[in-house]
Amino acid sequence: MRKGTPVGRVASLDVLRGLAIIGTLLTNIWLFVPASWGLYDIKGEALTGLISEPWQMRLSRVSDMVSNGKFLSLLSILFGVGMAIQFESALRHGHRWPWRYEWRSLLLLADGFLHFALVFEFDILMGYALVAMVVAPLLRLRTRWLVLAATAAGGFHLFMQIRDARGIPIRSGEFTDPPDDGTIPVPEPLSYADEIVNRLSNFWDLRSEAFITAPPLSAFLFITGVLLWRAGLFRADERAKRLSVRLAAAGLGAGVPLTVWPSLDLPGSEVLGSLSRYTVAPIVAFGYLGLVLVLLRRGGGRGFLSRQLAAVGRTALSCYMLQNVLAMVAFNSWGLRLGPLDSVGTLLAWAVISGILMLAASLWLRRFRQGPFELVWRAAVEAPFRRGDRRRAEEAAARREEREQRHASSQNAPAP
Repeated sequence: MRKGTPVGRVASLDVLRGLAIIGTLLTNIWLFVPASWGLYDIKGEALTGLISEPWQMRLSRVSDMVSNGKFLSLLSILFGVGMAIQFESALRHGHRWPWRYEWRSLLLLADGFLHFALVFEFDILMGYALVAMVVAPLLRLRTRWLVLAATAAGGFHLFMQIRDARGIPIRSGEFTDPPDDGTIPVPEPLSYADEIVNRLSNFWDLRSEAFITAPPLSAFLFITGVLLWRAGLFRADERAKRLSVRLAAAGLGAGVPLTVWPSLDLPGSEVLGSLSRYTVAPIVAFGYLGLVLVLLRRGGGRGFLSRQLAAVGRTALSCYMLQNVLAMVAFNSWGLRLGPLDSVGTLLAWAVISGILMLAASLWLRRFRQGPFELVWRAAVEAPFRRGDRRRAEEAAARREEREQRHASSQNAPAP
């Protein structure tokens, strides 16, 4: 463990996690509310909200440029930071690495499968768990070898993305832009049970992103998060401040132009558009990370919004699941069936659900130290090791008592 690495809870990490959770919802809300394209209502009748209101289309494009892939990449970086913290905690407590973390990842894999089957087909937890199981043993390596591993993962991801971009161009804003012909097939309403069956029946097709496209990028971002933690990004010193400024300047300075470029119909727009979610977005995410840390250090992180985001960050797993459940129940045909919504309505729905998350997290933390899923999660993670930990604690206590007795005996022994 590097000297000077903080071992207590880092407040800025809570704020960043909360921002990443809320920002990921800004991407996913368009998936929950497909009628936000304004092309049809529940009965399939054409709407003119988005088609006749160009500014609504622009609004959806802006939302896409701000959020699509950026906050998910930020969440991945922070996941890597969490791995680094778990590694250092294991060393302090004398636990063998990565055995406990691999068990933790298996639980995350099971949790992700249930979340995929019961709630959301674009769940990220399964992919995170699989990549974490591969990356965790690498944390025992020296930093220079971790840099090499990150370079290899990032290079492989970039190679795959450029190859696909040159072969099959994909438009920027694939989740929010309506089809060019202004029409969209209206799916038949499904019951909740039918949705579960559909997700399980098409498991491998729906998991291609999590199991094939995302893992190299996730590995790169996880390891980079570890490296940023070891570099002291989250300390309260001048070196950390300079690193934050550099991250913000480099990430936003390069990422923002690359994000805007495809919408300007300039040369290379199609290729950059296809790279927007998985290549350009991580660059912007590093900029977001640096910018938020700069702002938190200047403002002290004690403002109202910072406190609310920190509450969401401290209950990140619970809030991630809750936001998807709320959106699922609100907009599905078997649920409250809210909508159809245009772009403004979709963004309002995001704001409302975000507000509910902040309120629920703040109220919960008044009585508990962790979120409800986090409490269950911690008990499940510790369960197989509880007996061994108790035995080692008793042995350590016995050794301390024996040393104290020997010391007392030597003090009371008569002088020669």
